[in-house]
Amino acid sequence: MTGINNSLSRRDVIRLASATGALSATGGIARAQAPQWAAIVEAAKKEGTVSLYSAHSLVQLNDLTARVKKDLGITIQVVRDNDAALTARVNAERDAGKPICDVLVDTNVPGVKKRAADGYTAALVGPAFDNPAYDRKSRAPDNTYFEVNATILTFSWNKEQLPNGLKDYPDLINPALSGKIGIPALVAPAYFDFYQFLEEQYGSAFIEKLAALKPRAYPSALPMAQAVVSGEVAAAISTVPLIDEAAKGAPVGWGLAPKAWGARFYGQVLKSAPHPNAAQVLADYMITTSGQEALARVTASVLPNISTAIANTANVRHLNTEKLTPAFMDEYREKWKKMFQPG
Repeated sequence: MTGINNSLSRRDVIRLASATGALSATGGIARAQAPQWAAIVEAAKKEGTVSLYSAHSLVQLNDLTARVKKDLGITIQVVRDNDAALTARVNAERDAGKPICDVLVDTNVPGVKKRAADGYTAALVGPAFDNPAYDRKSRAPDNTYFEVNATILTFSWNKEQLPNGLKDYPDLINPALSGKIGIPALVAPAYFDFYQFLEEQYGSAFIEKLAALKPRAYPSALPMAQAVVSGEVAAAISTVPLIDEAAKGAPVGWGLAPKAWGARFYGQVLKSAPHPNAAQVLADYMITTSGQEALARVTASVLPNISTAIANTANVRHLNTEKLTPAFMDEYREKWKKMFQPG
């Protein structure tokens, strides 16, 4: 494929993915991939745009968008929402036969694996996946999805309302905080695991005591963080470390428990991608140093020595996907509603 300068079709990309996958088994992928990858990058630039659906923060996504535009001349069209909303949107596009999404990133591990099993995702062909520091075997095990980074979610507080701060989650069990604590709603499997984490670390009585304080539920970490910044709540149990907010002068603090919890982000290139070449190039870029500087900002990175990250995903808890069966989540959801939304 050396010297090819025409745009590669979706069929070309899929065929190349199959070929490189076979080569990887023989150890020849690095030598064979260079000319093909150069052709994909050139075709991606001609496509000119790529649609990214992600649950990352807009700060991270805007940084990534600027870097990709500067480095590759490709414009990222971003759709930012929570996992459940993104999945519903992608499914609706597929059912209507009008795909828009090229690359989907979320923390819903069961959903990620189901899309792969159902054959909705394309094989990954970018060279960054073969960087030894990335560890493809553990982070992109079957080549249908890839680990992007991991958001560390932890407790935070508003200093004006809680001047003494918090040292660990049990400090939230304070009658003075009744109605003033932010918690995550059960909108994604990751949050089911978060509540399991709290029970494992602090006992089921901790969850019951928390519920008795009538906390406010939020759909994701971002609005919860905004509520802490604005003083809508005095504290929250699941926000990103509020480093940027504090640097801008917001009266906020945050801490880490002895054992931290995080939600891993996984990316997938969809087979239905309208811009298949740009989708592969974006997926590859996301796990380069520059991509990680954007997406792993104040989170855990998949690469070492990322200046904007605060940890490596190797040290972040994996979701207990074996436990998070549909039956378990249905049962726990009812239990959670009875505790946190009585009546």
